[in-house]
Amino acid sequence: MDNEQLVKSWHEAIITECRKRLGRNMTMEEDAFITSRGGFIAIEMIEDTIKTLEATELEEYLNSEERTNKS
Repeated sequence: MDNEQLVKSWHEAIITECRKRLGRNMTMEEDAFITSRGGFIAIEMIEDTIKTLEATELEEYLNSEERTNKS
């Protein structure tokens, strides 16, 4: 498996976990928060973080970049 396919599969697994924790589909912005990262360390940090958050905190985390950009 090449790195590109590995990253894509990893993104999909994280998105699946987020949907499960949120109990809904993700917004385009939330999805982009995950898929815009391609480095293994960044993806691993996102994966570790989402596994520790409750739904409300997870939603805030996934949208944290959007709020930062609007400031």
